[in-house]
Amino acid sequence: MREKQSLPVREAGRSQRLRVWYDSECPLCRREIDLLKRLDSNQSIHFIKIEGYSTLPMEKEQLLERLHAQQHDGGILSGAEAFAAIWRKLPALKMLGYVAHWKPAATFLEWLYGKFLKHRPAMQQWLSRRGME
Repeated sequence: MREKQSLPVREAGRSQRLRVWYDSECPLCRREIDLLKRLDSNQSIHFIKIEGYSTLPMEKEQLLERLHAQQHDGGILSGAEAFAAIWRKLPALKMLGYVAHWKPAATFLEWLYGKFLKHRPAMQQWLSRRGME
């Protein structure tokens, strides 16, 4: 879902890269981001840890609630829409990204992501108990 906030991207040489803000203290999030980094052969995504970063595009608490991505024009995407934008940047998942951008698929993926978010704390605890951080 597109947020109304818009910020210019000021990183030299990275103006066309998608910025992905993620919770580096979440074991599930780290695993997902590690996979996405490996798939980002074109280095078209700038993965940014929310924790400890001084310039955030919105309140830290908002960013921690769900996945956010910032487009080169400063537009903010979140949830399933952010995942679709990420996938479109990755050669191995590009087609999935276009399918996920299609309205019926996007609606279903946003619903699914909402279900995941409800269970995320329990899943994180389960991983922590098994030493899978």
